[in-house]
Amino acid sequence: MRISSLYYRDNVRIAFPIMLSLAGQAVVQMADNIMVGQLGAPELAAVSLAGAIIMNTMVVGMGIATGLTPLVGQAHAQDDHERVAGFFQNSLLLNYAVALLLTSFLFILMPYLSMMGQPEEVVALSKGYYVLTSLSLIPFILFMTFKQYMEGIGNTKAAMVITISCNVMNIILNYIFIYGKFGAPVLGVAGAGLATLISRLMMPVAFFLYIRRSGVYSTVFRFFRRTNTSGRKTRQLLQVGYPIAGQMVVEYLSLSLITVMMGWLGTVALAANQIVQSMISLTFMISSGIAGASTILVSHEYGRHNFARMRRYAHAALRLAMVFMAGAAAVYALFGAQIASIFTPDREVVEVARQLFFVVAVFEIFDGLQVTALGALRGITDVKRPMVYAFISYVFVAVPLGYVTGILLGFGASGLLSGFCGGLMFAATLFIRRFNKSCRQMMSR
Repeated sequence: MRISSLYYRDNVRIAFPIMLSLAGQAVVQMADNIMVGQLGAPELAAVSLAGAIIMNTMVVGMGIATGLTPLVGQAHAQDDHERVAGFFQNSLLLNYAVALLLTSFLFILMPYLSMMGQPEEVVALSKGYYVLTSLSLIPFILFMTFKQYMEGIGNTKAAMVITISCNVMNIILNYIFIYGKFGAPVLGVAGAGLATLISRLMMPVAFFLYIRRSGVYSTVFRFFRRTNTSGRKTRQLLQVGYPIAGQMVVEYLSLSLITVMMGWLGTVALAANQIVQSMISLTFMISSGIAGASTILVSHEYGRHNFARMRRYAHAALRLAMVFMAGAAAVYALFGAQIASIFTPDREVVEVARQLFFVVAVFEIFDGLQVTALGALRGITDVKRPMVYAFISYVFVAVPLGYVTGILLGFGASGLLSGFCGGLMFAATLFIRRFNKSCRQMMSR
């Protein structure tokens, strides 16, 4: 398909701020790992264990919040400002309730950390970080609601500025609390959790003040009425949000099971995996930014019933993802050892991480394609079938294949991650085929 440069430019214009805002979050996680990694391999493994559990819970709230973007995008394309405000209002209430439930769940789960087959030292070190980061879930999901609203109407720059500012604060506070600088106590691993909590509390506050004081966007609050709080809009948000959450949970849970199996191989493998996952998270933000742009642009054209333009935007996004992730793959394949050395001086951990980076070089390509195709599907609110596809790809392909290659066949950490790569390949194929089929059906009507 021949695609005009306009479609690439629009994708990049919208995607770039999303990339930077998402990358900022990944940089914070990476900073956590670098700073904690200097304390030792057990401390790094502790962050990996707690982070994996919390992230699997957090993605439920993130997924439900993400359901706001295509609904707002479609209403915005039709200039229906009252409906935009209605979705935003109902999403704030819904996501606050979801955040409270998820935080409660994390505290209920806490006593069972020691039952996950991890070294006792790692479990003990993880608890302070676990508690503080769990508490940060509520403000973070509220921030996500503001962010998804702004992205739905096409403004991706505000989230970028707020996210980067708060993440810079997080990194500075990391340094202060982990190492006990400027008179603060030495908190170690728990210090990283405290820094995360403080910075995430600032995120929704900053967004509220921005929208409230902006002459352009403050008008949305004129439509915030009791009558606009409706079960119908909440059901619509859930109908789109819960399949997205389900898909994200399945993917993250599967990757976390791979992390748990890394723990079976020992602290070195777990620490090396955490280094690799930190870098994957960073480059994943590139494809997530492109996917976010695809969701916005596709939802706008879908709302206008311009299906040909919608398809071109999606295909331009897929090609951009392929190019960017191929570049990331080359960097990981060539400089894996050097990257790992930034995180830890432990040579054994560096060597295992270097081997994992060769697998990641393939991993990145299919990860970029699957998340970008998912972004396009979300733009047309096609979310239920992709959730099923994700379940098949990760539960029946990625995890079993990783267990067989990594544990049964003895390929170790590289084998475990190779299995997940196979699941990504399967998912990317299914998602792309699904979107192309939907486009053909719309355009034939």
